[in-house]
Amino acid sequence: MDTFLNFSKRVKDLIDVTLGGISAIMLLALTLFVLLEIVRRYVWGVAWEWGNDGTIVGMISAVAFYFVVTQARRGHLVMNAIIQLIHARGYLKTVVISKIIVSTLIMIFCGSIGITGWSTVDYAWVRDLQTYSLLIPLWPFYLIMMLSFILMAFVSFLQIIEDIISFVRGEYLETEMEATTDV
Repeated sequence: MDTFLNFSKRVKDLIDVTLGGISAIMLLALTLFVLLEIVRRYVWGVAWEWGNDGTIVGMISAVAFYFVVTQARRGHLVMNAIIQLIHARGYLKTVVISKIIVSTLIMIFCGSIGITGWSTVDYAWVRDLQTYSLLIPLWPFYLIMMLSFILMAFVSFLQIIEDIISFVRGEYLETEMEATTDV
């Protein structure tokens, strides 16, 4: 069990560092690009045809990557608020069971989208679908979305196993809840 927990921690740390860094760099670069595009459009009266499409596709891709990081951190704000409320009332077994149920639902939802969405990637590849500006192909964007959903399902699967191990070992009785400050 400890081997699995170490593996799970390494996977989630790798996701946090790589996808978190990639999405942060993408969001920063795209924000700077949008500022440049605003200056180009309103000061000089010119704009790149693909600028708007590239920004939209890039932002959605960065957010899709960061959703995986959020899942790995269990950073869902509403879920944290509910879990903290249940924990504060002393229903510790309910907290673990709720985490298992929610992680299972997330795994099923994200996994089903990640698996069934490959036909969309294939369709965009075969038909050479492009954005409105006709310069940016859509298949890389769809690929990023499908990989993000599959990674979220995988992380949820790891979290289910972690929670089951915690439940079996009785570790849930000793854990402290992390405070969520934005509730």
